[in-house]
Order: sequence, then C-alpha cells, then structure tokens
Amino acid sequence: MAGLQCLKRLYLEAYHFDEKDTMDPGRLAILEAGRQVGQLARGRYPGGIAVVDDPMLHDQAVLQTSAALPDPRVGAIYEAAFTHERIRARVDILARAAGAWNLIEVKSSSGFKEEYVPDIAVQLHVAEGSGVPIDRAVLLHVNNQYVWPGGDYDLAALFTEQDLTADARASLPGLLERIQTMRATLQATEAPDIAVGRHCRKPYVCSFYDYCHRGTPEHHVADLPRLSPKIYRALLGADIVDIRDIPEEFDGLSELQWRVRNCVVTGEPYSHPDLKTALDAARYPIHFLDFETCNPAIPIIPGTRPFQQTPFQWSDHVLESGGRLHHRSYLHADRTDPSRRLTEELLDALDGEGSIVVYSEFEARVIRGLAEALPSLAGRLLPLVERRMVDLHYLIHAHYYHPEFHGSFSIKDVLPVLVEGLDYSDLDIREGSQAAGAFALMTDAATPAGQRQRLREGLLAYCRRDTEAMLRLFQTLKENS
Repeated sequence: MAGLQCLKRLYLEAYHFDEKDTMDPGRLAILEAGRQVGQLARGRYPGGIAVVDDPMLHDQAVLQTSAALPDPRVGAIYEAAFTHERIRARVDILARAAGAWNLIEVKSSSGFKEEYVPDIAVQLHVAEGSGVPIDRAVLLHVNNQYVWPGGDYDLAALFTEQDLTADARASLPGLLERIQTMRATLQATEAPDIAVGRHCRKPYVCSFYDYCHRGTPEHHVADLPRLSPKIYRALLGADIVDIRDIPEEFDGLSELQWRVRNCVVTGEPYSHPDLKTALDAARYPIHFLDFETCNPAIPIIPGTRPFQQTPFQWSDHVLESGGRLHHRSYLHADRTDPSRRLTEELLDALDGEGSIVVYSEFEARVIRGLAEALPSLAGRLLPLVERRMVDLHYLIHAHYYHPEFHGSFSIKDVLPVLVEGLDYSDLDIREGSQAAGAFALMTDAATPAGQRQRLREGLLAYCRRDTEAMLRLFQTLKENS
C-alpha cells in the first residue's frame, strides 16, 4: 500500500525505517480509534481465535494460521497471516463459510474509499495463493445511521458489510504489474528520485513527509495553496521548484497563489485595507469562542450515532472596550448528553450584543447543530451565528498573507508567525483529534482518577489556548494592519 502511494515511500519503509517522522498525537489517536473498531468488529464473527499480531513474528503467525484453518471448531481467525510469492499479508478477519472462507477487511470509516480495493485485492491474492478458498472479500465499515441506545452494541447494526469481491478480482492484473515495479524499486541501491508533491498527502500523509522535504527549497511550489496537479506538473516541467522562481508571465495561478508568490518574492506580508475595516467593525465586548467536539466511530454517549459531532467543551475569552479581559469555559464531565447544559451555560456567557470571533466555520456549524437538537433554544442560538459571528480565518485568508505561513492558514501555523512566543508546543493536548480521544478517556469509568484529572486539566488548557490564540491574533492584526 505504501508503494501504491509512492515508490520512494516504499523504499524508505524497507531500508530507512528509522528515518520515519515522529507520529503526532492526533495521528496516534486516530490509530487507537481504528484499533478499538477492529477489536469490536471481531464480535460480529464469533468463535474465532487470534494469532500473534506482532509484524516481526510473521512466520510464527503463518504457522498458527495454518494450524487453525482445518480445525472445524474455529469459526474465524483474527489477523490471519499468509505469505505467497514473497508478499506477506494480514487479514483482519477470516470468517468460515460453507466450504470456504470470507475475507473481512475492517475499516474505521463510514463507507467505501477507492484505496480499499487494492488493500483487499492483495490480501485476496495472497490468501488464495496460499491455498485458502475465498468465497467473498468484504469491506466491513461503520454504519453511521446506527443510533446507540446505551448498553451492549448491536454489532449487526453498528457494522455494514460491502462485498468487494468482484472489484478486488478485477483490479488484480494491474495491481500485480505494479507489484513487479515495486520489486524492481526494492532491488535498487538507492531510493528513486521522486519529487515531493500532492502524493505526499494523498491518500494519507506519508510517514516520511518531513524526511523528504528536508532538502527542498524553503518556499517549495507545493506550498502554493489549492495547487492543482496540472499546474504543479507545469511548474516542475519548467524546472521551477521554488516559488521565488515563478516568472511573472507564468500562466495558471489563482489570485491567492499570485499573492503568495509575490509575498515570498518580496519577503513582505500582504495586508488589504478591508482587513482593518473588518477588525475595527467588531463590537465590544468581543468574545473569542472555540468548541471541542468528539465524533468517535464507536458511540460513547447514548442516543448518538457513529461519527456524530458532539460538542463537549467550549472556551470564551472576552475583551472589553477598555482592554479588560476575562475568561469562561465549560467542560462536560461524563458520558451523558452534554447538549442542554453546555448550551445553557454558553448562552449565559454570550449574553449581550458583542461580536463573537471564531476561526473557521466550525463553530457556526456546531451552534446550528445545537439549535437543531434543542429547538426550544434555537431562537437564542441562531442569532449568534446570523448577527454576531466574525470568522477570523476567513478575514486572514481573504485579506492577509505572510511568507512564513508556507501556504497554510491553520491557526497553528499562523499563530507563531504573528504572535511571538505563543504556540501549542507546551501543551499536553495539541490538536482536536487528540482532545476528542482525551475526552473519551477522561469519561471512561475504568480510567484511574489521577489520570482523569490530568486529562481534564489538559483539555481545559488546550481549548483555552485556542481562544487566547484568536484574541492575540486579533490584537496583533488590528495593531499592524
């Protein structure tokens, strides 16, 4: 699968494993969520045994799988291992069928993605090549329409099977040809020379992203926001890899991309007069609002669906007209529905007519979702979005750019450029997916009390930093624009 994304990544995975980028906490949280989904999915195919799952013990796992296959008491094999034509493969669940087996690939997503087909196809090829008859090759994904009432999960309703046998078989000839190319790559004495580009992030962020970008120009053309593959190829075809080398007569860049190019060339930030006008129009007291939400694949709050966005926390920094600053926050403490109490306290905090500054459209979506869930409060919630909200992300994206943004308008990239000494590096929790995982762990009765308290403190500090960041960005931009 690494080779399908990039042959250089495949080579590095094999021969330079120690050069992998350090995995960020958010990615670790996503992997842990996937592990939990995989464990729960086994219950849909009972009567199984698990073979050793350590990838360094693959041969041992193959022997365990071979021993389990003829045993009629074994209804399923979890992490079944096979080797065929020097390809090692693991099958999430191999479930016994009439005279054959079903190959089950478990994904912690809500539906089909194109990259799942070759993933399943190579497993099908290796399993059948090892002498195991496969009746169906199935994608098992989470059903995002299932409403969990509490108690035990209804696994038949929580998970959905999608038969991809025909798709997998049809893709095999082309896939096996590409595997031969991968073998040739692995027999080379050095990694292939492949330029960085969009493939570094699609379908997944490459585990060698930082490694491959070490020798690139400080302002690589891949930093151009919303860069299409066509324009990227045109730039590389013209031997242009540095934004500063893009000539004025180059055809195809958008207005935003030209702004980025010109800022990088001059080394000076760009600020449009409309930014100051918009910031000056904010009404005091100005609220800086941020929500944290959880949307687990496996619901943890009764009455919710898989991946349902549930707000559990908010932070509100308030700037008065005279410069006085104060702060309020809310953090839900258990696995009950947080909506009503969170909303009532939010409305109390936001009472008045001052502007509400947010960063992106996310907060507006959350408030609209709360209005839909709590119709009796909709008349107080919707005006927050319709009459008082100011999107700082939109204002920066439309009217400001600094060369050190490197094409990103994420608050975590913008903040340290514009506000010296303020970032997220000193926090235990540093991003939203990590915060969602921390909430799930904090509200788990099995989590020790001391750890729950540390998670609570970490969540409060993270959400507070988000609103402090908006406040400081607002002040800096207003002073300098």
